[in-house]
Amino acid sequence: MSLRLIILSIAFLAVFAGCINEIEFDTERTEGQIVVSGSIYDRPGPYQLELGITTLESTIPIPLSGARITLFSGDGNSEQYREIDDGLYELPGSVVSGSRGQTYYIEITLPDGGIYQSIPETIPTVHSHDSTYIELENIQEQTATGGSREVPIISVYTDSQIPETSEPLYIHWSVFSKYSFRERTPSSPLAPPPNTCYVTTVPDPQGIILFSTENPGSRNIEQQLMVQKHIVLQEFYRRHYFNVISKSVTERRYNYWQQVDEIINQTGTIFDSAPATPKGNLFNPNDDQDQVFGYFEAVAIDTSRAFVTRGDLPFFVSNPCSGFNQPPACDNCLLIENSTLERPFYF
Repeated sequence: MSLRLIILSIAFLAVFAGCINEIEFDTERTEGQIVVSGSIYDRPGPYQLELGITTLESTIPIPLSGARITLFSGDGNSEQYREIDDGLYELPGSVVSGSRGQTYYIEITLPDGGIYQSIPETIPTVHSHDSTYIELENIQEQTATGGSREVPIISVYTDSQIPETSEPLYIHWSVFSKYSFRERTPSSPLAPPPNTCYVTTVPDPQGIILFSTENPGSRNIEQQLMVQKHIVLQEFYRRHYFNVISKSVTERRYNYWQQVDEIINQTGTIFDSAPATPKGNLFNPNDDQDQVFGYFEAVAIDTSRAFVTRGDLPFFVSNPCSGFNQPPACDNCLLIENSTLERPFYF
C-alpha cells in the first residue's frame, strides 16, 4: 500500500502563528507507524510538536492523542509537554528553554506503552545575518491556446552574510507570507465593528533552500531568490509581509533536508533507482526495526521580512469588500483558510 508521508517543517510553528510547510512524497509502508515533527530553538517558549500515526485509509497521518512527551536538556533538566489539540503538544518552556550550545532530546510514551526517543541535537552557536527585499518582475507564462503572455510577479530575495567559524555551518531557509483582510463596515451604527483577520500563506510549500560552508563559494550570498508569488489582488489591498525564516541546523538535519529535496525534485529515467525514505533522528529503543518518520530539531532561528503595499503595484487594487461580487469573507473573514484575529506584532 502506497502512503503519502507528510514531512512538516514547523520549527517556527509556535512563534509564527502556525505556519506549516508541507512536503509530500510516496513511500511503501504499512499502517501504524509514528510520525513526529517538532523543534526547540534559541527563543523563549512555548514550543510545539505534532504527533501522528499512519493508516491505510488516509494519505495523511492522523493525529495521535494521549501521549506523554518529555523534553530533556543536556544540563539535566526536563519538562513535559501538554496536549492542546488532537496530536498537537505544547511545551511552556518554563523549565527547559532553547539556548545556543545546549543539547536536547525528547522521549515519547504512547498510550499503549510504546516508547520513542530522538537522537540528541545541539543548537548551533552561530547564524547567518540576512536582509530581505522584494522586487516586482515580469515572467512569461504559457496560455491555454499555446501562446505566451507577460505576467507580473513578486520576487523575494535575501542577502546573507555567513560568519567565519571553525565548525561547518548549515542553513535552511523557508518563507511564509502574512496579509490582513478587513470585513466590510456594517451599515448600522449599532452593529459591532468589522473584524480584521491576519492570513498566513506559504507561497512555495515544497521549496527547500539550503546552504553549507562545506561547499565552495563566497560567504556573502547576494540576491538569493527565496520565492516568487503571483499577485492575488485581495491579498494586496493592505500591507502584505514576506517572512524569511533562517535556521542554523545540525549536520544531520541538513542531510535530512537534502534527502527530502532529492525526493521532491527527483529527475531521471525509469531505470534510475528511487531515493530512499529520509531517515530522521527518532527511534524505538526497544525495536530497531520500527521505523519512525519525521524529525525533532534543535535550531538557531532568525527572521528577516519585507512588505508590499498596493501602491507598489503597477495597477489599481480596489477594496475587495466594496462594490459588487464581494467574497463571503467580507462578512466573516475567518472563512479564509489559515486566518486568525490575532494581530502579529509587526503589523
